[in-house]
Amino acid sequence: MSSLANAGLTFVIAGVVSSAEYGAFALAFSVYTLVIALTQGLCGQVLVIRYSGAEPARQTWAAAAAGGAAVLLGAVSGLITLAIALFTGMPLRGVLVAVAVLLPALALQDTWRTAFVSRGSPAAAFVNDLVWTLLQAVAVGVLLLFGTDRAIPFVLAWAGAALVAALFGARQNRQAPTYATTRAWVVDHRDVSYPSLANAVVNLGTIQIAFVVIAVIGAVDDVGALRAAQTLLGPLNIVGFAVGSFVIPEVVRRSPSKKGLVQIALAVSGLLVAVDALWGLVLLLIPESVGIALLGETWTSAREALPAMIAFTCLTGASVGATAIMRALNRVAYNVWINALLGPLILVLSAIGVRMAGASGAAAGFMFAGLLVLPPCWWLLGRAVSLGRREVATP
Repeated sequence: MSSLANAGLTFVIAGVVSSAEYGAFALAFSVYTLVIALTQGLCGQVLVIRYSGAEPARQTWAAAAAGGAAVLLGAVSGLITLAIALFTGMPLRGVLVAVAVLLPALALQDTWRTAFVSRGSPAAAFVNDLVWTLLQAVAVGVLLLFGTDRAIPFVLAWAGAALVAALFGARQNRQAPTYATTRAWVVDHRDVSYPSLANAVVNLGTIQIAFVVIAVIGAVDDVGALRAAQTLLGPLNIVGFAVGSFVIPEVVRRSPSKKGLVQIALAVSGLLVAVDALWGLVLLLIPESVGIALLGETWTSAREALPAMIAFTCLTGASVGATAIMRALNRVAYNVWINALLGPLILVLSAIGVRMAGASGAAAGFMFAGLLVLPPCWWLLGRAVSLGRREVATP
C-alpha cells in the first residue's frame, strides 16, 4: 500500500508538471528515502531483530520508544534539509522545505508499519498505510480538480496525509511515542542499530549522493529520468517489502536449520528475480502512448534508462534472500560490508556512465555495480549460516 501510494504520487506529478519540477521532486524524494533508511537502521531493524519474539506488552513499549526516536531523527533531518534548501533555487527550494517540515511524521509512520509487522500484526500495518493512501488520494484529487501544475502542493498532500496516519498509528499501538526514552534506546541497542545505520548510510546514502553527482555531471533531467524508471519499477517494492518483512521476523521466531536457512534465501531470491524479470518485460512492451500518459514528457528519457534499471532490480532481488537471512541471524555487519562495496561502485560507475551516455549510461553504472557485488553477498551468507545467529540480550 505504501509503495502504491508513492508510485501513484510520482506518476501524477510526472504527468502534470514540467521536467524541472519533476527533477526537483525526485531529489526531494531522495532525501525522504535516505531519512527513512536511517530511521529503519536506528529503529525499525531493532524492532525486527530484537523484539519480534517479545511479549505483547514489551512490543508495545518498544514501538513507542522507537517511534519517539524516529520523530527526533526526522526533526534533525528536517533542520538539515531546511539549511540545504537555503542554498538552492526554485523549484527545488520549495519542494525541499515542504518535505523537511513533515519528515518527522514520515519517519514515525514508517516506524509504526515496521513495528506492527514485526509483532506479527501485518493487518494493522496495512490499515495504517490504507489511511495514508486514501487521505492522499482525496487531497491529490482536489489538487487535480483545481488544475495544480506545481510539485509543492502534491508533496504537501502526500506528507500531510502521512502525518494523519502517524497520529492514527499511536492509537493503534495504544501508546504514543515516548521521547524521554530516546537516549536509552540509542545506547541500549547500539550493538544492533549502529551496524544497521552504517548499512543505511553506505547503501542508500551513497545512492542518493550518486543522484546529486549525476545532476551535477549530467543534468537534473537525468535524475528525473532515473527516478521515473525507478517509479515504473516501484510495484516491485511491494513484493520485496512484503517478502522481507515476513521472512526476517519469522526466521527469528522459528530458528530453521542451516540447510533450511540457505533454502529460504534461495527461494526468496528466486521468487523476487522471477517477479522482477516478468514485470520488467511488461514495462519494455508498454506502447509509447501509455508511457507518455503515465510519465508525460519524462517518458522518453526514462524509457532509455529502463533496460539497465530492470537488470539492476533483478540483481538486487537476487541478493535479497541472502541479506534477509543475514539480518535475521543478527549479522548486520555483513550487510554493511556488502553495501560498502555496492555504494562506491554505484557512485563511480554511474558518474562515468552519465558522462558517457546520459541517463542510460548512469543506469548501466547501477547495473554493473549490482552484478559485481552479487558473488561476495552470497559468500557472506554462507559464512553467516555457518556461524549461526548472534544472540543479544533484550533490554
